[in-house]
Amino acid sequence: MEQKDTNIQHKIHILKTINADIQEIKNIDKAQGYRKTRRKIEKEARKQTLIQFLNRAAAILILPLLISTTILSYILFQEGDKNNELSASVTFTEITALPGTITKTQLPDLSEVWLNSGSTLRYPTSFLSDKRTVELTGEAFFKVQSNPEYPFEVHTDDGVTVTARGTSFNVNAYPEDPVTEATLQEGFVDIHYKGTNIAMTPNEMVSIDKRSEQLKKNTTSIEEKVAWKDGLLIFRNTPLDEALKKISRRHNVEIVLHKETTTNYRIRATFSSETLPQILDILKIAAPIRWSIKEIHQNSDSTYSRQTIDVWIK
Repeated sequence: MEQKDTNIQHKIHILKTINADIQEIKNIDKAQGYRKTRRKIEKEARKQTLIQFLNRAAAILILPLLISTTILSYILFQEGDKNNELSASVTFTEITALPGTITKTQLPDLSEVWLNSGSTLRYPTSFLSDKRTVELTGEAFFKVQSNPEYPFEVHTDDGVTVTARGTSFNVNAYPEDPVTEATLQEGFVDIHYKGTNIAMTPNEMVSIDKRSEQLKKNTTSIEEKVAWKDGLLIFRNTPLDEALKKISRRHNVEIVLHKETTTNYRIRATFSSETLPQILDILKIAAPIRWSIKEIHQNSDSTYSRQTIDVWIK
C-alpha cells in the first residue's frame, strides 16, 4: 500500500513539471522572438556581405598596388644596378711624383703622362663616358692617344681645362705659382677658362694669370718647356727667378732669392747631370750672384727641415 502511494506522488510531480513547462511556453512572446531571430539572421547576412565586399575591394586595391610596387621595384633595381655597376666599375687612381723625382705612367686609353716633381694626377681606372677626363695638380706632359670621338680633358685646380683629341702638350699648374701655362708640342688643343676659349697650334703657349684672370697666347721654345720630362733643365733667355724656381723643384730644395738690385737678369744654359753646387756656380757666370747653403736642422717632431739655399743678387 505504501509503495502504491509513492508511485502516485511521483506521477503527480511529473504532471506538475509538464504543466509548468506548458505555461512557460504559453507565456513566450512569439512575435518578439521572431523579430530577434530575424535581426540576428539579417545581421549575420550583412556581416557576410561586408566581408565579401571587403575581400573584393582588397583584391581590387592589392592588384594595382602589386603592379605599381613591382614596377617601382624594377625601376629602383635597375637604377641600383646601374649605380652599383657605375660605382663598382669607376674607381680612381692617384699618382704623385715625389719631390725631386719625375714619374711616368700610362692611362687606361694608353695615353702617356710624365709628372714633374711634387705633382699629382687623378684619373679613373676606366674611361666610361664620352670624355677622357683627368685632374692635375702641378706639372705634367701628356702624349694623348688620338680619338676624335672622345676628347681628352685636363682639369687644373684653378679652373683651367685643356681639351685635346690626340696630341702632345705640357701643362704647368702648380698651385703656388701665380701663372698657369699650357704649351703645345704637336696637334691641336683648346684652352677653356672662365668663359674664354683659346685654340692653340704647335709651338704656342697660353699663360693664365690667376690674379687678373687674363689669358695671353704667344710662341715659345717648346724644347725649353718640355725638357724636364727627359731630366734636362733648359733655359733660353729665362728670368733668373724663374730658373731658380725650376732648379729648386728639380733638386727638392728651397731657394730664397735676395735682390739687391732691380736688374732683371736672364739665363741661357742647359743642365743635365750637374750637381746643385755646380749649377749655382755656372749661374754666377751669367749673373752677379753669391749663394750659401744653410745647415739642415731637426724639428721638434723628429723630422728634418728642407734644405735651404740663400742666393743674393748684387
